[in-house]
Amino acid sequence: MFPVTAAVLGAGTMGAQIALSLALGGADVRLWGRRSAGLSEAQARIDDGFDLMVENMLVRTGRKAETLGRISTGTDLARAVAGSRFVIEAVTEDLELKRDLLARAEACASEGTVLSSTTSALSPTDLQSQLARPGDFCVAHYAQPAHLVALVEVVSGCDTMEATEAFVMQLLAETGKTPVRCPDIPGFLWARIQHAVLREFASLVGRGLTTPEACDQVLKEGYAARLPAMGAFEHADLAGLDLLNGDAARAVWADLSNVTEPSETPVGTLFSAGHTGMKSGKGFYDWRIRDPEAFRRQRDEEIIRRIRIRSGAELVTPDTPGANDVPSTSPPSGVADDTGVGGTAS
Repeated sequence: MFPVTAAVLGAGTMGAQIALSLALGGADVRLWGRRSAGLSEAQARIDDGFDLMVENMLVRTGRKAETLGRISTGTDLARAVAGSRFVIEAVTEDLELKRDLLARAEACASEGTVLSSTTSALSPTDLQSQLARPGDFCVAHYAQPAHLVALVEVVSGCDTMEATEAFVMQLLAETGKTPVRCPDIPGFLWARIQHAVLREFASLVGRGLTTPEACDQVLKEGYAARLPAMGAFEHADLAGLDLLNGDAARAVWADLSNVTEPSETPVGTLFSAGHTGMKSGKGFYDWRIRDPEAFRRQRDEEIIRRIRIRSGAELVTPDTPGANDVPSTSPPSGVADDTGVGGTAS
């Protein structure tokens, strides 16, 4: 498939991370933004993201100029899209805003260009409904941080052609991602499980039965720590479906939250009080005391640590022979071949 030229529309956090992910995978990337200042901020995020990978020995510092050199930036939409084989928008989760940008991009694109969106919940059928060539559109939902998380949800709309979905699946795989086909339903798969967990915990907190700190600790140190080794259905088979049909399981299922409105939980209560989380300085936690940037960095470092553990990859150090050469072995999941990390089990 390579060489591929890709356009990323939107220079926010997701746009910058997707641009870095594609460049790490070998694509030539055109990052478009409405403002030059926004593009400068995106370039700084990309630079910081690459440096963090170097610090954590996921990528060789000698590859930086080559990798980041694949990313160009600009405020001219037509120039960004023209000649690009893959165009993905990464702007705010607003249906009309996304529709408008996709339609404008389509008008500048060559026939056969694949259009995409990294939406986490908006229906691809709705997004493609006003396109002249809806068959060329398919959602590719990257999760933050997009340059580190391997999984990408691929969601076709009612009018998406099979060839379009196949192209997106292949492009993602060739740039080091793990694409998974998901149904066109609210929240696809990732957001649905995320909301299910939050709804249950928020309900328990709202009933005064526990605290956000306790819930997060159980999730991070317990349930989530086991997930890389065992999914929900694997665990069900391991535990035994007879056990999951017993009195204890039925009691739990019957007691699970079934509220249908966030406003019925502390999520809505906090929002009504003007507390929106990190952006306002307060949510379930007080982010005037906790450092949001330090939290994000710790999150990324933990994800990187898990990438290294799961891949069994050889770490890159300054003394590694041929440290500036492209390795012949496969990289860890989520990091593409030219990053400079071998995938040989140690």
